[in-house]
Amino acid sequence: MLALFDNPYILAILVYLTALVGVGYYKSRIVKTGEDFMVAGRTLPWWVLVGTLLATWMGSGSLFGSAGLGYRNGMAGLWSSAGAWAGIVLIYFIARRIRHFGKVTVPDIFEARYGRVSSVLATVATIIAYLTIVSYQFRGGGNVLHFITQGTEAEISVQAGIVITALFAIAYTALAGMLSVVYTDVVNGILMVLGVFATVFFMVDVVGGMDEIVMYAEAAGKWELFGNWANERTGASSGPIVAISFLIPTMLLLMGDANMYQRIFSAKDGNAAQKAVFFWVIGVVVLESAVYFVGLTGAVAADQGLVPELFAGGAADVADNRSEYIIPTLATSSYMPLVLGMTLVATMMAIIVSTADSFLLVPATNLTRDVVQRFIAPDMSSRAIVLMSRGWVLLLGAIAYLLVDRFPTILTAAYTAYLVYGAAITPALLAAFLWKRATAAGAIASILTGTTVTLVWTFWMSEQAWFGDLHPFLQEVTYPAVALSILALVGVSLVTPRPDRSRWKPFFGG
Repeated sequence: MLALFDNPYILAILVYLTALVGVGYYKSRIVKTGEDFMVAGRTLPWWVLVGTLLATWMGSGSLFGSAGLGYRNGMAGLWSSAGAWAGIVLIYFIARRIRHFGKVTVPDIFEARYGRVSSVLATVATIIAYLTIVSYQFRGGGNVLHFITQGTEAEISVQAGIVITALFAIAYTALAGMLSVVYTDVVNGILMVLGVFATVFFMVDVVGGMDEIVMYAEAAGKWELFGNWANERTGASSGPIVAISFLIPTMLLLMGDANMYQRIFSAKDGNAAQKAVFFWVIGVVVLESAVYFVGLTGAVAADQGLVPELFAGGAADVADNRSEYIIPTLATSSYMPLVLGMTLVATMMAIIVSTADSFLLVPATNLTRDVVQRFIAPDMSSRAIVLMSRGWVLLLGAIAYLLVDRFPTILTAAYTAYLVYGAAITPALLAAFLWKRATAAGAIASILTGTTVTLVWTFWMSEQAWFGDLHPFLQEVTYPAVALSILALVGVSLVTPRPDRSRWKPFFGG
């Protein structure tokens, strides 16, 4: 055990986690009501919202998945993140309207617009998707702890690291809810910016400058619009099919992300909400581009023999693909300055923990407010609501832990979760604010269709021998899942009676 404290990377993580616990404990003392726990008492200024939105969106999917895409495909990997950028731009124009609506959860919106059945279905889809996202945050933490201790006397196995990460994230989330999460996210956001950009500038210098990076990328096919994505994913000759199949799930998740809505509901007013979204899109564009670029510089370093080669070609979504480990590989390499390596390791844990606690808090809030309060105990006291929410965090965290080994890579888990949520929730959620003709029956059909198609395509059809003979559009689950979900929403809405004006009017104010 003492050998662990001789590891400077472990010390960096311990300092960071200790600071988080301190903030969480301080904030837990002022949590008095359910609104304090769920939406921080609706008091957040815009600059706090920017920090928490940025830290929540940047998770293990960025740390491992996006950096791995940058390593394999160069800046063409940005097709994945561009969907989020487009989604944030759209949300900017309705941010005031969302805040003025003044609810707590996304199922709140569904109930007000479409009725209780759609609210329950939205809760179920959210739990499925968000627990998958939490599970790969746990795996990301386990990977980091294993990576920085491997080969030492106090080596932490991946499984032990997963357990440590899960215990900390679950306990921390249960401590103070949204009030603790948002304020530590501001610190996390600052740490992310410092760690990622310091690594970018250092790596450019180490590999010989931008000219060297561009020369390598052009020779390796990583400087083109679609990189070598087609060969990696489907063997098809058309890169756009694959690129857009990554863009759409990210865009749909962002536009319907319950974390984002819950934070907008936490803003002190509509102006703060809209201003926060404006600066959020700038932060996401800059920081995610930097993460992909770190992955690309890591590929150059591997080509020069400075770090081990982590990807030998072939399919990327298999368990023995190591390109997702490029950032921890750089952080612990012998040529990385120790202080920068420690900062980068702390950054990794900041990204993982901030995302895990946010995605745990949302389904816990959904179950407390949209199930227990609505159907079982509508007159719960404020104290009981807080205790109930904490209990759900503990239970859901345990379930997320059980899902850790269900997916071969973090990238695979990320896009499955993105698509389950994006195809099931986002079409009807956006229609609530943008289309007066959307009906309850259309929303229910959309949720069921999006969820069912995604799960069937992912877990059954892809395992069949004939799946490889399908058209590339049908091999990428994005297209059928999203198209059929939207078709169900529009088609069923148009053949059912128009909703009463009282249903849609509150969504078109502000």
